[in-house]
Amino acid sequence: MKKITWTNVLTIAGAVGGAIIGNWAVSGLFSGDAGEDKTKFLMSTASEINKNLPMNVDSETVLIATIGAKETFTYNYQLPNYEKDNLDLKKFVETMTPKVTNFVCSTIEMQAFRDLNIFISYNYYDTNHKQITEIKVDTKQCQKI
Repeated sequence: MKKITWTNVLTIAGAVGGAIIGNWAVSGLFSGDAGEDKTKFLMSTASEINKNLPMNVDSETVLIATIGAKETFTYNYQLPNYEKDNLDLKKFVETMTPKVTNFVCSTIEMQAFRDLNIFISYNYYDTNHKQITEIKVDTKQCQKI
């Protein structure tokens, strides 16, 4: 089994997070209904990011889409060199969950999401577009970590 370079996955997530902060800073949102404005912000951010996708994160990972809706921002990644049936799913989830959670809860790139008190969802798909897993981080829980 090839080794996946998760540092690169998290690095691209950080770059995307930086785009989110910039979008938030200049968007002029959050002046009216907070829930509606939050949804508009998430949708707008996803739309901007999606203009540059798919994006190769590294030789093992492709960011294929983002979705902003309601209380969740979702990153969809494909692992083009892997099939779901050939992965150790338990090990994958055990390895990635603390890394993703730490990234979401501690980096400046993800501060805008933490300020919004939303969920960040990381969906991983295999070479055949079969979903491998979803790792979901509740930013409201970050202060408890």
